[in-house]
Amino acid sequence: MKVKDVARAAGVAVGTVSRVLNDHPKVTRELRERVERAMADLGYEVDVTAQSMRAGRSRLVACAIRDFDIPRFALFIKEAEAVLREAGYTLLLASTTNRPEIEIALLGAFRRRRVDGVMMTLSDEQHQGVRAALSEAPMPVLLIDRDRVEALDRVTADHREGARLATSHLIGLGHRRIAMLVGDTKAFPSRSRLEGFRAAHAAAGIVPDPRLLRDHVLSSEDVYRATASLMGLAEPPTALFVAAMDMLGGCLRALRTMGLAVGDGISVVAGSDSDLAELHTPPITAIAWDLAAMGRHAATMLLERMRGDEIERGRALAVPTELVIRGSSRPVAG
Repeated sequence: MKVKDVARAAGVAVGTVSRVLNDHPKVTRELRERVERAMADLGYEVDVTAQSMRAGRSRLVACAIRDFDIPRFALFIKEAEAVLREAGYTLLLASTTNRPEIEIALLGAFRRRRVDGVMMTLSDEQHQGVRAALSEAPMPVLLIDRDRVEALDRVTADHREGARLATSHLIGLGHRRIAMLVGDTKAFPSRSRLEGFRAAHAAAGIVPDPRLLRDHVLSSEDVYRATASLMGLAEPPTALFVAAMDMLGGCLRALRTMGLAVGDGISVVAGSDSDLAELHTPPITAIAWDLAAMGRHAATMLLERMRGDEIERGRALAVPTELVIRGSSRPVAG
């Protein structure tokens, strides 16, 4: 089946069919409907690959994130995909496994696939190889929750303020030995959370015990071991701030194994709200932000950049965070 067959069935010129297929703005509704009806009657299917090559666009957008084991990040993907689909794009997903060499390889693969735009996280924003690959990328790239490549658009959450609120809340309950379990501080979220943690202590005139900090906590098993280590200290913490995203389960498992009850003797705050935090007994105090809104903002900003809109270089948008106080954070006993 060829375009000329559709043109013959619709009673129009071949050029008219081509304009309909390419969404030309000057095609009248009557002509568009006539051509689309002929296509349906004939069972004509558009060769998307050929059409994209002629237009110089693939209609593909790639999203590369650390891994697929963060359930709440599905909210970001879902909303971003909806915005992109409405604009006629297909979203491709990839995992970087939090490794710079994979990020570089993926940027190369996206270039060869001629994707029209990329959204991605970075393991190390200062990595020279990654920064070089970003600067050489022919397509627009938007960074997710990263802030140090200022030439690129970025969408972040205000993790510093969320951590400051969480730590100030615990200090207000009388806690002075607050442990923090945080991810890789080379990345914006963990670095920001650590800044907020320290800022809250400084505002209260408290010097945090460095022995209560556990960084580079990247998996549930890391959190389990870190929690067990902290609670095994001669002077254990009275509160745990599990600031690594979606790592609450490892902390709760360690406390249960050690026979320690959340809220009774040990307060717990999660750095990211979740179903587990809400449904646990007692429910876990947690930092929350709108990941769905982040997804919508990211996709919209990338579409604007792909269209070539006259917009400033390196835009930054931050989504606010809030502290949801629940029963897991209580005053220091005694």
